[in-house]
Amino acid sequence: MRALPFYDDEQNGGFMMLEGILRVEKGKLHFEFHKKDALIEVVKSGVKTAEIDLKDIDLIEYKKKLFGARLIIHAKRATVFEDFPGNDLTTRTLKVKRKHRDIAANIASNVNLHLSEQKLKELDGETE
Repeated sequence: MRALPFYDDEQNGGFMMLEGILRVEKGKLHFEFHKKDALIEVVKSGVKTAEIDLKDIDLIEYKKKLFGARLIIHAKRATVFEDFPGNDLTTRTLKVKRKHRDIAANIASNVNLHLSEQKLKELDGETE
């Protein structure tokens, strides 16, 4: 699966911008990102990484917009996003440019399919 470039320009009240890529590999979401100053784009942090296991994800929403898209990741617990900056406790919204909408839709579809299969396996295990 291809890596998805994303950004979030609403960090620290709009003064910082988060840019990175998202990959889905071996049952985990892999984030590589850096923060930079949103006003003059001079101050940058080093590249950081974060991994989130898919079993800690509740749902990934894909919302298509006129000029891009949003990938909204919902976690099962608040501690899931400790290493990944954001404004909300249990969700992270990744903004995606128009040219990468297909990759975002593909990731959301595949991850949600995987999550549904895991829930079905759990239900089958409970009934036996």
